[in-house]
Amino acid sequence: MASVMRKKADLTAVLVETHDTLRWSIGGQPVSRAAHLDVKITAGTNSVDEKVEFVRQAHDLLRSALGANLPLATYIVVDEVSADAWGYGGLTQEARRVAAT
Repeated sequence: MASVMRKKADLTAVLVETHDTLRWSIGGQPVSRAAHLDVKITAGTNSVDEKVEFVRQAHDLLRSALGANLPLATYIVVDEVSADAWGYGGLTQEARRVAAT
């Protein structure tokens, strides 16, 4: 998925957490499987079209991995974080941008 969003693969971190299906419900009804994907990117670094394509491909990947009967309410959230509010290796994304110019 790093390529869809033009991110460096070696800096793309993934965390998968599993939960007992007894803890999942949609519309008040228990579900046998469900998924929720929350992605963080630096605000303004991706176009609307790139985010649309990412959501489509991420959903296809979840369906492929978890089965075609995923609930309609399988959400993919692209959370755009201000460049001065996050970073890695002790530098914010804004500090990296400034240093690169």
